[in-house]
Amino acid sequence: MASYERYQLKGGETRWRVWWRDPDHKRKNKSGFKTKRDASEWAARNVTVAMNDGAYIDPQGGRVLIGALGDEWITARENVWKPSHAYAVESSWKTHVRPKWGERTLGEVRHSEVQNWVNALSAKRSASVVLRAFGILKGIYETARDDGRISRLPVANIQLPKKTRQKRVYLTPGQLSKLADCSGVHRPLILVLGLCGLRWGEATALTVGDVDFAMNRLHVNKSVSQVGGGYQLGSPKNGRSRDVPMFRPVADALHEAVRGKASDDLLFPSATGGYMPPQGKRHEHSWYGRALKESGVPPLTCHDLRHTAASIAVHSGANVKVIQRMLGHSSAAMTLDTYADLFDADMDSLTLDVNAAIADVFDEDK
Repeated sequence: MASYERYQLKGGETRWRVWWRDPDHKRKNKSGFKTKRDASEWAARNVTVAMNDGAYIDPQGGRVLIGALGDEWITARENVWKPSHAYAVESSWKTHVRPKWGERTLGEVRHSEVQNWVNALSAKRSASVVLRAFGILKGIYETARDDGRISRLPVANIQLPKKTRQKRVYLTPGQLSKLADCSGVHRPLILVLGLCGLRWGEATALTVGDVDFAMNRLHVNKSVSQVGGGYQLGSPKNGRSRDVPMFRPVADALHEAVRGKASDDLLFPSATGGYMPPQGKRHEHSWYGRALKESGVPPLTCHDLRHTAASIAVHSGANVKVIQRMLGHSSAAMTLDTYADLFDADMDSLTLDVNAAIADVFDEDK
């Protein structure tokens, strides 16, 4: 598998070079061994045994520039990621990762350098920004390891900032109704978000044909994302379509919203006829900002209304599996983890129910 070549240095000293073919049948070599025995022992460990064990590492693999590998890493995943995620990752790569590491080789980066970079970035940017940037560098190194370029990962055991979950705002049904009434022509959209729990991109991608009055369902089969200065239509989160129950106030409002529209018309278009741009709680001069102010409800984004839908469903006594399907979560466990605080009151109810159920039996034992 390996062959050996003797050569001379300029000063007349003898050295040995090892030649072999890697798993891709490319010819490789490593030079500088003082004796043939040294060369043979190195080749036995790092070529022959490593290839048999599937643990072969290219001796020159660590010399590759991180910048080149990063471009490859992103390109290889662009068709898998959602457009909005791909845009966010590419922006992070160009802004935070490539300028710092692009001209460095894989093998020269030290663990302490990566930790110092994370620390410095954490002092200036949010945990989300830091975690995304670090995730890119980590992904590049893990791919390089899986490709047999390196064995040492300087990104292992890095101390990272923790995301702090902000306390969610849950509107009462009365507050939701007031916000909807103050939203004018956008009242149906507020009710869809606050009662049916659609994500903003799912709600604003709905067309008239997605409203099924006969089955009393909304067919959620697409989602729109704002990418850069435009919009891209794709599948819902997790790539799964779902049907969402249409509650009476929603159905009543949507009867008005669909009037005079074709099946493929947007259900909630913007003022210019395109997709509705995201609405934030600080956009005081937008229709949503004015509705927040007029209604007097606690400040929250349109996306946050999804949490209100979950809250109303939980307190109505709905089954967790049904709530999971309505919200489009990947599992009931995710629903329980996400909205664990909503189930606290169930502990009190459970105590009363169990006490009532066992009271007669245990009273007889006294």
